[in-house]
Amino acid sequence: MRFKTWLIAFALVAGVAVPSGWAEEEPSQPSGQSATKPDQGQTAYSPQEPGVMIAAMPVFVPPNRGSPMARLGGATRSAGTDALPRIEALVPETAGWTLREQPVLYWYLAEPTDVRVDFVLLRLDPMETLVETTLDRPQQAGVQRLRLADHGAKLETGASYQWLIKLVPNPEDRSYDRVVGGGIERVEPSAELGAQLADPQPSRAHVLAKAGIWYDAVDALSIQLESAPGDRALWNQRAALFEQVGLPEIALDNDAAPGFGRR
Repeated sequence: MRFKTWLIAFALVAGVAVPSGWAEEEPSQPSGQSATKPDQGQTAYSPQEPGVMIAAMPVFVPPNRGSPMARLGGATRSAGTDALPRIEALVPETAGWTLREQPVLYWYLAEPTDVRVDFVLLRLDPMETLVETTLDRPQQAGVQRLRLADHGAKLETGASYQWLIKLVPNPEDRSYDRVVGGGIERVEPSAELGAQLADPQPSRAHVLAKAGIWYDAVDALSIQLESAPGDRALWNQRAALFEQVGLPEIALDNDAAPGFGRR
């Protein structure tokens, strides 16, 4: 049922064709108890300093193996929008997890733009639009932060959601919109994860990533980066997470370095 819902969300809201051959496979693992994954990211190169090995990288273990694709790429919906900057939702390919009622979402803007930026939050199955609003214009390119608390939206555990960022060059013809987005689900932490998070530690993002809690792991690193924008180790740790979910261009882009545009 959830698989069909994701497809309906993509087709009706984002105007994206659904690839054939998608199928549900194995169920997702309980929170904090994901199956093991090859040790990708344990050591990684520095995107800014090729050949320099960085230890203790966070390792993201996707919790939703076999789930349908939820990440919506930055392709245009129609021809004639080459002038629009590239945007990306900084999310895994399948729906990402959060422990929060009002998590923080991150997306990427390659270049400054005067084009209108819209945000949409949908609850799936049954379909319901929770937020549809125009955002403040980003003041700079790079990683953009969006707090659900700023929009009065709250996520329930056990429900599936889709969020979208849209560049709207022509409000009179929405076929020209450039759309990205991702899936998000709120889960309860396992007893083991709760105990780990109760112990204050600088590697909180590593614990969250290993448990599959994508949104909170990225937010934890981003908060640290904002406090210490010159810390290359933190920059590389966040870049490693982006690379592990198939966003290498963001990981290697200087504009994704410390600093945030407005929500």
